Amino acid sequence: MIRRLCAAVLLTVGLVACSPPNLGRVVPQAAAPEGLAPSPAPTTKPSPGPQREEKHSGKGNASVPMAWPTRIGFVTFDCPKCSGHVAVNTENELIVNDVGPYKGTQWINDMPGRQAKTFTIKANAAWTLTITDESGLPVLEPGKPLSGKSEAVFTVPDAVTSVAVATKNSGRTAVWVHSGDYSELPVNQLGDYTGSVPVSGPAFVSVEGDGTWTVTAS
Repeated sequence: MIRRLCAAVLLTVGLVACSPPNLGRVVPQAAAPEGLAPSPAPTTKPSPGPQREEKHSGKGNASVPMAWPTRIGFVTFDCPKCSGHVAVNTENELIVNDVGPYKGTQWINDMPGRQAKTFTIKANAAWTLTITDESGLPVLEPGKPLSGKSEAVFTVPDAVTSVAVATKNSGRTAVWVHSGDYSELPVNQLGDYTGSVPVSGPAFVSVEGDGTWTVTAS
């Protein structure tokens, strides 16, 4: 079953776009002293420094406060002996919604002003939940395909311009791209998917579905 149901449903019924436009704003520049050229404005947002891994474990249903700061984080939830409904929520979104044994990775804090503070977990067995920064993700290197199953997130370096995605799913396939401060959903369809998604690195790509996938950067 697909995660991030709110965003997916809104997209399919055409109510709103999943990614608000980043229109930016104009900031007046102070005049440089006579005879001096103004300093050039920065063109890129500085990357945050390394963040220590945060890990939680438990058994069954739980409410878990997190210490993760206001920055994007990548959550891997692993419940190898779960049966029945498995779900993980934050205050902002449903990041896991599956049945039976589960292991997958999703992101949190991908939109400004939407910091997650607590996980609400529904499970009937022992589980672990780990949050990492981007250093914990697999990197999509051009021409080197990666394969797997369930939800996964990848780092896309700045040399990449597109990512080819092939999935085998009985349910819905979704491909998310996060760049800058916002996420967008270029692929959201039922069943298998084969196609190429334009991605301007550095960025992150998430593949969601109930089957297998292969991704290749170029």
